Amino acid sequence: MANRQQGHQKTGCGQRSASPPSSPSVGMAEQSPLLALARSLGATDAVLLPAETLVIEDRYAAMCGAPYRCPSYGLAPGCPPHAPSPADFRARLTGYRFVVVFKIDAPITELLDENRLHITRAIHRIAAGLERAAPTFGFAQAFGMAAGSCRELFCANETACPVLDGSRSCRHLDLARPSISAVGIDFAELAARAGWPFAKIDTDAASGGTPTMGLMAGIVLLA
Repeated sequence: MANRQQGHQKTGCGQRSASPPSSPSVGMAEQSPLLALARSLGATDAVLLPAETLVIEDRYAAMCGAPYRCPSYGLAPGCPPHAPSPADFRARLTGYRFVVVFKIDAPITELLDENRLHITRAIHRIAAGLERAAPTFGFAQAFGMAAGSCRELFCANETACPVLDGSRSCRHLDLARPSISAVGIDFAELAARAGWPFAKIDTDAASGGTPTMGLMAGIVLLA
């Protein structure tokens, strides 16, 4: 889905106050280098939280289909109906201990125009990079996810997805990651737990008199 849940930070009053992030029982020697790597890859910020921090809501996954109907619906393995269902993803989460949550800040105006695609591709690139590096930091299993659809970001000009038609493996295994919206992750709750003020990205925010900065985010599950 095209980032329906991603949000913006706004200076001034009236913002939702964010709960402080939990402190998982993992040594700084394990978590600090991984979070530093996220920032070195281009993330504005990154935090490590318990995997149970993720709240999965069926209604968010359903927003990818009717009545909203994301343009990438049904066209990518990381998007509904091909992505794991919220129920399947909840079951999968039990095998993970932690989640790295990272973001890129950008002006709201850029998240409403073609620059959004560049930023979202960077989110996928960071998620993929952290996933590959995680075993080096003591996490044998890692699974990255990102905002946006891999179809729109990497294969918009292709007639079909080779993974879905069974003709070959993914053309962009080194970059493309499944959508966080597709499995029903409650991004508002996750942003609050990370300590990032959150509100909806829309044209009203972009045209308002108060300066606004938006954020796009991704995650990497760690076992």
